[in-house]
Amino acid sequence: MISSFYTTWYIFCYSILNASKMDKITYITISIILVLAFSCCRVSKLNNENKLEQHPPFKISKAFYNTWVGGQPGVKGYIIHFEIDTKNIELDSVYYRNMSVKLERDTSSSKNIYLGVFILPNRLKNHILHKDPKKEFGNELPDISEKIPFQLNSNEAVISYIVDNTTQYYKVTHVVELKKPQKF
Repeated sequence: MISSFYTTWYIFCYSILNASKMDKITYITISIILVLAFSCCRVSKLNNENKLEQHPPFKISKAFYNTWVGGQPGVKGYIIHFEIDTKNIELDSVYYRNMSVKLERDTSSSKNIYLGVFILPNRLKNHILHKDPKKEFGNELPDISEKIPFQLNSNEAVISYIVDNTTQYYKVTHVVELKKPQKF
């Protein structure tokens, strides 16, 4: 990948040196536009971090997750639990470990508990690798998930919640793991 970058850079510089004056202006203009476009992407990621609320209108009394294992080989995931102190706020979604899911209120409990169920991709699929591409026809495409708009550590999550019809975000920094995996 790096060698292809240098090759492309070399061809680009060589083209600028051997181009006419008008072409040089065009190449320089395109270069400036590309640099500005990539710097804007980084600014938008930083702005998402700045949208986090420091003092949400609720307190989180418990934040933990545990892993679960399904009945089939390779089927597993996380269940993340949040208990908050007020019923006036509706938790919407959670962003955790480069994934996001909708939170569901646990109606079986009298407490105000929200659950999010993450299903991890099954990595135990058999793929056919062959020099003849026709024999690889049945292979599934890899899951290329979108990255979440937040930079999080492994024990951090971001909760989105709704107040006055606006979505706000709060970073939870103390998500702990319960060691005993659940079986389904």
